[in-house]
Amino acid sequence: MKKMFPATAIGVLVLLIVGTFADLRIDQALYMPGNGFSAFFERLAPLIGATVLMIGAALVFWTYKLVRENLTKLVLSGLVYLGSTLVGLALCYKYCHLIGAVYGVIVAILIAYVVCKIPDELKQRYRWAGIAIVVAFLCSMAVLEVAKVIWGRVRFRAMQGNLDLFTPWYHPNGKHFRAAVTVADNIKSFPSGHAQFAGAALSLCLLALVNPRWKDKEALVYAVALVYALVVMLSRMMQGAHFLSDVTVGFALPFLALWLARHLLLKQLAQHYPQEYELA
Repeated sequence: MKKMFPATAIGVLVLLIVGTFADLRIDQALYMPGNGFSAFFERLAPLIGATVLMIGAALVFWTYKLVRENLTKLVLSGLVYLGSTLVGLALCYKYCHLIGAVYGVIVAILIAYVVCKIPDELKQRYRWAGIAIVVAFLCSMAVLEVAKVIWGRVRFRAMQGNLDLFTPWYHPNGKHFRAAVTVADNIKSFPSGHAQFAGAALSLCLLALVNPRWKDKEALVYAVALVYALVVMLSRMMQGAHFLSDVTVGFALPFLALWLARHLLLKQLAQHYPQEYELA
């Protein structure tokens, strides 16, 4: 993992530079409206993102022994669990409607059941991982939603026949182009929310980090999640929903949040379990 995070950061920087000069040409080459591949990941990415958030939320609350803990801790962790789970369910419903809502409820119940089965000696470690997952997800999502409003970038698929609507990623537009599109969502290209959902899956590597038996699998979990995120990013460009710079920044937000969260988590683990962990 010492090399994977810096390597990912370099990759993000390279993609952003490429997007800066070739955003429009890349989307023109990749655009395939109505293809099943991108439609599948349009639905899948929010479900996976919501699942990651609900996993973190469950770890924050259900790792406590409810009858023995301080009431203040239980109330605060309960509020985090309830709020984050509701956000996850709302995402499932927003992107997949009734099927998504049913999926979200079933998954939330299953996650709570599995978390309650975690051995007592590992519950504190998993609780820390859960806090890191929730904070990384919600912070990156909050920054993204604010940026979408400030930037007001027009989606590629909404500018067909009028490429004059294209602006580089570093040019905030606000509501300047609202009158030029029929749907308000079409000026929310930058950054990509689906790339943020996909990037959030990287934080699942923390579940391996906190388990002494799975620590050596952390890099594998991270690598699988990274490949998945890249596929989602490609699918969004194929759909004309985003440019390369959009998906790159959308991915970068949860990646940077995870990088910081992992550092703080590892510092906590090294402090409490110095024989098992060293700060890296």
